[in-house]
Amino acid sequence: MDKTTLEASFDSQEEAEAAVRKLTALRGDRFRMESAAAGADFGSKAGRQDAIASGVASAMLYGGAELEAAEELGTGAAEYGPGASKAATIHLTADIPGESVEQARRVIQDTGGTLA
Repeated sequence: MDKTTLEASFDSQEEAEAAVRKLTALRGDRFRMESAAAGADFGSKAGRQDAIASGVASAMLYGGAELEAAEELGTGAAEYGPGASKAATIHLTADIPGESVEQARRVIQDTGGTLA
C-alpha cells in the first residue's frame, strides 16, 4: 500500500491530537508530534514511569497506531522563554495511505492545522 507523509503545524496540542484521532480512522500511522518551542529533544527529562504511562495512554487513545511523543508537549515550554507555551507550535507528521491523502488534508485543515 502506497503511503504519503503529510506534515502540518497546529497552534495547540489539543488540535494536533484531534487530528491524530481522525487520521487514525483513515488508517494513518507513524504519527510524530513535536513542540517547536522545545525542539526535538523535548521530554528528555521524562522518567521511565512517565514514558510507560504515556505509552499506555497513547494505546488507549489511538488504538494500534504509532504515536511518537515523549511527554505532554506543552509541559516545560515555559523553560524556553516567556510566553513560549502560548506561542509554541506543534508540528505533526503522519504516514497516510495514498487513497486517503485528500481526505486527510481536509481533516488537518478542519482541525485547525496548516499543511507544510
